[in-house]
Amino acid sequence: MAGTLAPTGAQCAANLPIKNWASLGDSYSNIVGDGLQDYEALMATDACLQGHKPQYLSNPDAAISQVSSQQVSKLSKNTNFVTISAGANDIGLVQVLDACVYNWIGSASLSCAQTLKDAANSLSGAAFASSWNNLLTQAHSALASNAGKAYVVGNAAFFDETTSSCNQVSLAAYGGGSQQKYLTNKLRKDLNELIHRFNWWQHYLVTKYNRAKVPSGNTLQYPVQFIDPDDRFNGRRFCRIGTDGTGSRESATWFSDSEGLKTPATRSSYDKLHAPTTCDAHGGWNEYVQCRMAKAIQKSSSLSLTVSGAGTSPNNWERVFHPKTAGEDLIRDEIVSQIAQGPTLSGYNLRILPLGASITAGFASTDGNGFRKVLYDTLRKTNTVDYVGSQGTAPLVHEGHPGWIIKDVSNVATNPLKSRPNVVMVHVGTNDLLTNNAIDQAPARLGELIDHVLSIAPDAVVLVAQILPSSRAGQFDNFVTFNARVASAINQRQVQNKKVLKLWMPITTDDLVDGVHPNDAGYNKMAQAWIKGLQRAADKGWIGNPV
Repeated sequence: MAGTLAPTGAQCAANLPIKNWASLGDSYSNIVGDGLQDYEALMATDACLQGHKPQYLSNPDAAISQVSSQQVSKLSKNTNFVTISAGANDIGLVQVLDACVYNWIGSASLSCAQTLKDAANSLSGAAFASSWNNLLTQAHSALASNAGKAYVVGNAAFFDETTSSCNQVSLAAYGGGSQQKYLTNKLRKDLNELIHRFNWWQHYLVTKYNRAKVPSGNTLQYPVQFIDPDDRFNGRRFCRIGTDGTGSRESATWFSDSEGLKTPATRSSYDKLHAPTTCDAHGGWNEYVQCRMAKAIQKSSSLSLTVSGAGTSPNNWERVFHPKTAGEDLIRDEIVSQIAQGPTLSGYNLRILPLGASITAGFASTDGNGFRKVLYDTLRKTNTVDYVGSQGTAPLVHEGHPGWIIKDVSNVATNPLKSRPNVVMVHVGTNDLLTNNAIDQAPARLGELIDHVLSIAPDAVVLVAQILPSSRAGQFDNFVTFNARVASAINQRQVQNKKVLKLWMPITTDDLVDGVHPNDAGYNKMAQAWIKGLQRAADKGWIGNPV
């Protein structure tokens, strides 16, 4: 059966009867110039929002602490719904783009590798976590009297990493020699990985906050929801297949860049905006760029603005690497689908292969079934459900092997896949990291496992869970890195029209019994997450009857 879970206005009203709503955050929710519309403006026209227009409070230059101190306090009375996009300014995304892509300062360029490292360190730092917790606390407090919800919106990765068309393309603001910053495969992968890390940390911090507020673990009752728009941009990123260069001038590319903007710039336009000797390069995006370019142009009269640099006025730099209206439209769709929560998954014939290691097997759960029994009992209420696998006892069989690494799991998957499941649930990779088994290549091995699954069961939907974090000494960042790189591997396969979905798990280290395996409440949350993944696959029309 192929179904649809498209939300209706009635479903939205039933789940969240909107009184007033507002947009909080930075430039990701505050698009400027050229008639572009942000996702909030597009949401205001959607039936789901029941005709309510937002209170616009976002500031493009705001850090998380400023969203807390300057925006939340201005929420209108009876506000019961907010969107939040924040954090890019805290990790120095503009500095990363300066060092790795645009080279606004010219010959005194920052180190790309160092700014990427600094951004990653900021994400894992105590200040980032504290700022998010404070913002969520204040926003939830402002909404609580109205039983409101906050929706934290993640970012989309910028590039297709696999194409070669961008390897000799530079978006540097000045032409010639060392000024160039070529968009090589490695650079594109590194920049995408930063965005996936950014999303991972936001999701993790939102999960920690929700866990504290809803001890029951019912994720549908969580006051804060994380919205991940990333996979909706597959096939629409810079350097996508079929483009010449970045493709930013093409309507099918859903990010803005300087070469696609309209208003020309000249050297004098930067000289007039800022006095090079006194300007501050620590303000918002526009101020930062204008000041750095003014300084560079004053220092070297030989610098010439490139075609890409000449394609943007000094006041439009704020828009680079932000979604165009078409991209904002899909972010709107993602938020609306979360508000509606969709009808219950119903009427499907599900043949499910749970595939992985000890967490798939249910190690450390009271009944030894982990997430599988809760998932089975819930799905059976409205669907036909059969598990396949060589392990466990019917009907809760599985293919989970404690202690096994990705390669082992891939080797044993062949036989159960011959049963032609239409859903394969993958959670594997933990043991590769814990045993330090060539961990840099572990995401690629998981990608090969996905390919192996689809080579035998090409009609199956493959739900790939982000592996649970570990509190084992020295392991946490390895797990973050693995998950970020797996997100890219999944995107690459979606571009190839493979039915593969990334699945967020609402688990923190507080849900673990031994630093690795979930407690019973954690396994129940995993079951809820698998159901959410199935709903998303159904929304895409991916779930057919088993062969």
